[in-house]
Amino acid sequence: MSLAPDADIFGPGRRALALARDAFGGRGFFVSARRLGADGSWSGPNQAACALVEEDALPLLGGLAGAKRAGANTVVCRMEGDIASVFACDMGAMVRVSFAAAESSQAREARVQALREVRQRSAAITGVVPTPMGEARGLDTLEFFAACRLALPETHLIADVEVLGPKLAQLCLSFGADTIVGSIGVERALRLGAAAASRDLTRDEAVLLLRASGFSPCERLPDGRVQPP
Repeated sequence: MSLAPDADIFGPGRRALALARDAFGGRGFFVSARRLGADGSWSGPNQAACALVEEDALPLLGGLAGAKRAGANTVVCRMEGDIASVFACDMGAMVRVSFAAAESSQAREARVQALREVRQRSAAITGVVPTPMGEARGLDTLEFFAACRLALPETHLIADVEVLGPKLAQLCLSFGADTIVGSIGVERALRLGAAAASRDLTRDEAVLLLRASGFSPCERLPDGRVQPP
């Protein structure tokens, strides 16, 4: 949705942040994740508690069973995906909801309504991952995060650091997100040379991002447990 020059996204942002804090008792969460590619290779920390695989990669991995044998424990599903089959395989499910920059208000409202219906059908999903189609645009992304939080006040709303980058992910925490997911470890390479574009975070950096938005940081594990950093 195109924003008018005088559009106020901060009002919805403040309401979304308040809802996120209230929903989880002031706690904000980080999830260390590694990712299984369609070619069977892994990226991210070996010791990450969350092992993600995108639904689109499943056919080349032998389906849900093949991904599970490879070590995946959470599927990032499309909104129209078969989430019930993921649960039947005893795997966690996140729902990735895509949005387009400058889409019409009607298209955006329809997208949020479809997301609400998915959430009602699949109450056990781990969380919702708003994702821009193409390059992430800051104000549009923040507006969509706030819209998702206002529509789903008690759902984990996840900022994917690999997609958004650390800076935009941090801003999303002030517009309704309560969780950041990414390659989060004890240490990371300096962002120099070949690692200049790295979106990896240290655990300390993840904690600071959450605290900067007024959350009490916790690590969220795939089985639902949370623990202090």
